[in-house]
Formats: sequence, C-alpha cells, structure tokens
Amino acid sequence: MTQTEYAAHRGVSRQAISKLVKAGKIPASAFVDGKIDPAAADFALGETRERIMAADVEEGDDELAGGADPTFGSAAGTRSVASDSSVARLTQAKTATEIYRARTAELEYDQRVGKLLVTEDVTRSMEKCAAVIVRELEALPNFADDVAAALAKDGLPGARVALKNIARNIRLALELNMRVVAADDEAGKGGVTS
Repeated sequence: MTQTEYAAHRGVSRQAISKLVKAGKIPASAFVDGKIDPAAADFALGETRERIMAADVEEGDDELAGGADPTFGSAAGTRSVASDSSVARLTQAKTATEIYRARTAELEYDQRVGKLLVTEDVTRSMEKCAAVIVRELEALPNFADDVAAALAKDGLPGARVALKNIARNIRLALELNMRVVAADDEAGKGGVTS
C-alpha cells in the first residue's frame, strides 16, 4: 500500500503515517519495494485491523454486506442476486484479509522464535555496544609508553608488535565487555530469551 492507502486503512491522515515512519514506529522492514506492508506496519504498531468492512461492498448487496435476512419480515422474498462484480470484489477482499492474517501470524511467529526484534531493544543494545567500543578506544593513549618503549628497543618492528598486541588486547576486552552487556540485558529482562 502507498502511505495514503495505509492511512485510509488505519483511519488516520497521511501526515500521521509520515510521522510514524519518521519516528521509526513503522520500521524500514515494513516497506517492500517502496510500499508499506500493512500487516508488518500494523504488527510494528501493535495493532491489527480487519480489512473487510461493510463499506467495501456496494450498497444494495445486502446478501454480501450482512444486511437484513431476506427470508424474514418485510424483506421476505426480496433476496437480490449478487452481481458477478460484487462477488469478485468480495472474493478479492476476503483474499486480501486472509493474506493479511497469514502475514500477521508469520510476524508473530518470527517474533516468538527470535527472528524479529523490537527496534527499541536493538537500538538500546547498539548504544550500549557503542559505549563499550568508545571507552576502549579512548584508552588508546594509555599505551603510548608501551609503543615508545618498543620503538626505542626494537625500532619499527618492535612498535608493530606492540601495536598488534594492543589491538589483540582491545579485541579481547571488547569481546568480554560485549558479553557482560548482553548478560546485563538478559538479567534486565528477567532472564527471558528471545
């Protein structure tokens, strides 16, 4: 759906949809070929909608729109025969609804098995990882004496060895700190893994 069509689906303005996209509430993963996947977008917003509504079926199609029972009361004997075009529209609407339900069920399953993550959780984890990386990089000047000593003792080859050792130690420290961050995140969630 285009943003305008999705806005009509949600019953809001196109500007409201644009704001949700800009705020990241409708993630990039909800877009396919520049159009919004309504099931993915609704799922990200935490709400699903039925797609078939009485307005989707033309007036006069009482049989299809769920109108009065034509076998009861004053409507008895007035049952109208649905036209081919209204049946086709209803079939299309029902097909779209079933596709929507299947896509929503797929998204729910992906979230349960950990294939689909909440954007805020990923953002928070990235921020924590970035803080760990920056902290380690800011410690680089502390190794100046080690590099200078290796340079004075063994020249450039000694400085290279010292820098490789520093890089290896930073990599190990990052790995250890990332595991600590991940463990803290899991403990903050009550130990629930996704």
